[in-house]
Amino acid sequence: MESLPCADPDLLLNTIRGQWKLNGYIVSDCDSVGVFYDEQHYTKTPEEASGGRNLKRLALEAARQGIVLLQNNGHSLPLSTVRHRTIAVIGPNSDVTVTMIGNYAGVACGYTTPLQGIGRIRDRTGLLLPGHQQELVSRVARASRGPTILVLMSGGPIDVSFAKNDPKIGAIFWVGYPGQAGGTAIADVLFGTTNPGGKLPMTWYPQDYVSKLPMTNMAMRAGRGYPGRTYRFYKGPVVFPFGHGLSYTTFAHTLVQAPTSVSVPLTSLSATTNSTILSGAVRVSTTDCHSLLTWC
Repeated sequence: MESLPCADPDLLLNTIRGQWKLNGYIVSDCDSVGVFYDEQHYTKTPEEASGGRNLKRLALEAARQGIVLLQNNGHSLPLSTVRHRTIAVIGPNSDVTVTMIGNYAGVACGYTTPLQGIGRIRDRTGLLLPGHQQELVSRVARASRGPTILVLMSGGPIDVSFAKNDPKIGAIFWVGYPGQAGGTAIADVLFGTTNPGGKLPMTWYPQDYVSKLPMTNMAMRAGRGYPGRTYRFYKGPVVFPFGHGLSYTTFAHTLVQAPTSVSVPLTSLSATTNSTILSGAVRVSTTDCHSLLTWC
């Protein structure tokens, strides 16, 4: 912008975050971070362009906060480092790095796969696990003498009803594409070093939902024989709803005052370090509170 690279701290910090008050995050496009070093020579080293040690810490924290605990039957998680000394890490994504970064990313300076942390690029035609992965999960669950934890790595929803209803599968969590530090983040959640606090950014539909959506119809609202799209208009059964996400921590909400403005203090009843961020949504059950203002 006017001969200044868009990595300029004055633009990012002073203008965008200072004057424009942006409280979100800024995303680079494809190889733009590498351009700072390769073509523009704005930085002296590739590590300086990507943020170096600060980036690694941020990548780990982003992966930790992005993990969504979908199910935790019988408090299967977190695992005990004393009782669970041996763990089998099984599956096509257990010791690979390609899936962790998705299909729109470059090569990071260093990766940690799920296996190291604990010790296919195409459109999908359905919502089930590809290949024989569902059979693999069920067989492992039947053979395991300890708790079976299903870790899902994907960029979108998956119909895992089979696992959700399998009493041998103790817990399920979704990590999305967790990035270069994904393996470490998974291990932290698995053993309770980090408390999962992520929420699903989309509805997880059952497999038969796909057959009801013709490619020629992009309408949002439901119609005759058409189920509708997103949580706002689709009212049918789901595997997991939009915004779903569990925690190891138990929360208590106390209503302390109720004029036109209500303050709800939050008390954590668990010793686990909590990173869960409340959505700020409060369901009002009475009809006389339309003008009620709430915050947490």
